[in-house]
Amino acid sequence: MLVTFKEILSDALDHKYAVGAFNCLSLENVMGAIEAAEELSSPIILQLAEVQFPYSPLACMAPIFLEYARKSKVPVCVHLDHGQSFETCAEAIRLGFNSVMIDSSLLPFRENVALVKDVVRMAHAMHVDVEAELGMVGTIGVTEASGGDIYTGVEESARFIAETGVDALAIALGNMHGNYVATPKLNITRLQEINARNHFPLVLHGGTGTSVEDFKACIHNGICKINVATAIQLRITEKVRRYVADDRANYIDMKYVIVDASREVVKEHLTLFESIGHA
Repeated sequence: MLVTFKEILSDALDHKYAVGAFNCLSLENVMGAIEAAEELSSPIILQLAEVQFPYSPLACMAPIFLEYARKSKVPVCVHLDHGQSFETCAEAIRLGFNSVMIDSSLLPFRENVALVKDVVRMAHAMHVDVEAELGMVGTIGVTEASGGDIYTGVEESARFIAETGVDALAIALGNMHGNYVATPKLNITRLQEINARNHFPLVLHGGTGTSVEDFKACIHNGICKINVATAIQLRITEKVRRYVADDRANYIDMKYVIVDASREVVKEHLTLFESIGHA
């Protein structure tokens, strides 16, 4: 069933688990993700990031996301991940997405607030929820060597939430997008401070490669949504590589290898995020 972003995250916040948000780039990804969620009776978020549009066009993926969400036996939210402009968020809403993320985190604080406020005003008028980002969630190989305090500020987070009217906030705890070369150590103390100050749905980006210990600490201290993308891509690549080494490999069966790999990764993460049985 298709449910709202606010509804799916509110339950996670109240019952101290995290909803897995999976970047799905193909029909096979979506099939595997929904199968996993239904098997474990877990809510789930299907999402697509703007940087993924060149190989998974938004207008093509939206009907697939929505069809599987509406027919699913578990709660499903359809979400735009890392929208880079007001216009992209508007297009996702026009296509039926029931939540959007506007990522203007690289802008100065006041400019970030201003753009997020504009998107919130537009989205809420259409009964669509909004996620934003505050702090520096980097990209492997780009910002991991940056100096200074890259973490989201506690008082800054409270001001941002109050001024924008946003429905969820992605924060920076030392997490990054991509495939970690070493297991990161997240700043759980900062998370606890932000959570205590706001008691508000918080989001962790860059989930792939995070330790089980840090995942659990995040879930038990206010993180309600965890994004997973790279882990799915790595598992699919590994399983397809092994499959095509066999002379009997064929295209149709390879599609189901992708479905199976997607389902495996999603099941593992839904279990880790403690969302089993919360549908």
